[in-house]
Amino acid sequence: MRIALLGGTGNIGEGLALRWAPKHAIVIGSRSEEKAEQAAASCEERLRASGVVCELAGKENVQAIENCDVVVVALPYEHAIPTVNSIRANLNSSAIVLSPVVPMTKDGFMRYVPRAPYDSAAMEIKDMLPDHDVAAAFHTTPAARLIDLTDTLGLDVIVCGAEASKQTVMRLVEDIDGLTPFDGGPLEASPMIESITPLLINLSARNRIKNSSIRVIAQRID
Repeated sequence: MRIALLGGTGNIGEGLALRWAPKHAIVIGSRSEEKAEQAAASCEERLRASGVVCELAGKENVQAIENCDVVVVALPYEHAIPTVNSIRANLNSSAIVLSPVVPMTKDGFMRYVPRAPYDSAAMEIKDMLPDHDVAAAFHTTPAARLIDLTDTLGLDVIVCGAEASKQTVMRLVEDIDGLTPFDGGPLEASPMIESITPLLINLSARNRIKNSSIRVIAQRID
């Protein structure tokens, strides 16, 4: 698949680029084409050092989304919404938009603060893109662990969205060794998974741990 990572110069974007590039065509997007090209070259160099040869492209955001099957909004909330607004007129009609975005603020501790009248960042993005499929995932996947290519991960990823787009994203999750996707329901369920991020940050701060994530422990019903 052709995947655009808007905010690919940041940590979560870099981590997804490194993990997906061996199997997919990755375009790193940024407001600065120069920064995007530098990030793409850096990822190529790191993968080459680990024995994987592949090419990544770096482009300005509007150019990065051209002909892409999936567009990942790998940005902090305050930058994500303006960026979605800037690219929506050029977005392919069939493109899936994937949001790992979390609106949160620190007020003594990290708080989940979606903007009214929306219940989540993913729902706000969907309102901006009513004719596009929007999915939500990767909120509990630590960027630092994705970036560390020696990390075998062993983590679970909850995915919300409409059925077809959700299944596509779940397959992309499976393409990253060490990640297991779980169906979290429709996009309306995204507030529940977005709010886990500030919870994990608070747990990490108060318990002197880092890169905390989740596992789904259960007995499967056949």
